Amino acid sequence: MNLVAWLRQHGELKREALFWHYPHYQHYQLGGTTPYGAIRAGDFKLIEFFDDMRVELYNLRDDIGEQRNLAAQMPAKTDELRARLHAWRKEVGAQMPSRNRAYDPSKPEHDPATRKKPEAGKE
Repeated sequence: MNLVAWLRQHGELKREALFWHYPHYQHYQLGGTTPYGAIRAGDFKLIEFFDDMRVELYNLRDDIGEQRNLAAQMPAKTDELRARLHAWRKEVGAQMPSRNRAYDPSKPEHDPATRKKPEAGKE
């Protein structure tokens, strides 16, 4: 959903929270990314990284650039948002990533640095 166009028309989003679910790797984007989920509720954004299940918590009102991780300083807020994120994933039946048992990091074809990028339009 393009929130910018919607907000311009309606003025506000009548939801308590926004959720993201990104359960896969993407090496071909700028900088790449790892699997994660996130929730934005009020001024806070919590990100949970699926590789190691670590979390980061940011107060976007005070830190729009997400430079100060508050997870250790605000354990109650971290636990609250993490529980809401988990409940939402269960409610919508979000698929979680699973381990690829055939993956062997010693094989050159599994090394993102040496793997060829797909041709345009063939991704």
